[in-house]
Amino acid sequence: MVWTYRVAAVGVAVALAALQPPAAAQEAAQSARLESFAGVWEGSAQTPNGDVSLRAAFTVQDGKLGGTIESSMGPITVVTSTFANGKLTMTIDLQGGAGTLGCQLTGTRIEGIWEYGSETGPFWLARPGAGDAGSAGEPISGTWAGEVDIAGQIMPFSMDLRLSGEAVTGEMISAMGKVPLASGSWKDGALQLAFPYTGGEPVVMGATIKDGKLVGLVDYNRGEASGTWTAAKK
Repeated sequence: MVWTYRVAAVGVAVALAALQPPAAAQEAAQSARLESFAGVWEGSAQTPNGDVSLRAAFTVQDGKLGGTIESSMGPITVVTSTFANGKLTMTIDLQGGAGTLGCQLTGTRIEGIWEYGSETGPFWLARPGAGDAGSAGEPISGTWAGEVDIAGQIMPFSMDLRLSGEAVTGEMISAMGKVPLASGSWKDGALQLAFPYTGGEPVVMGATIKDGKLVGLVDYNRGEASGTWTAAKK
């Protein structure tokens, strides 16, 4: 009886081992996934001091990703990289300081989070020519010019938006200055943005896309004033 149990257990172990892909196959599959990051990319990173433009050139050699990233803050060198569970983590050098870029492929874009010292923020990269607005499935990212109409008073503005998953980040720009978004989202075809006005009063804007334009409603200081707004991509 014990012998029968042991034989059966060995048989199960052999069967399970046969189901596991060989190490060479696993390495080949991981190398193929890593190769999808190789090439030239363009995008931007959101920092406390505003957007930083990025142009990356990545190469894969001996199962590792390396390369350089040109930025408006100076050249960034990829020192080391690891790839696991679909996520790429790069250790970088910027002006002698160490940082990290953690990212993954989302559709046709690289999206992730950068960390440098005590600061952190989102970044994205896309293939040159793809456009920072992406395809019809990613219509939000980019620069928009619009106007708000509150009780017949027209106020022009522009905004730089970046979409990562369902989260929207960016800045609102008007004659009163530039402020970063406090929050933003793009979900089920609806855009929601929130940011502080010059005196700290909360402003909330919601919109959908109609005929290629953002069209929606705006609320100032929790109902103190409301109106409509439209914006078109530059």
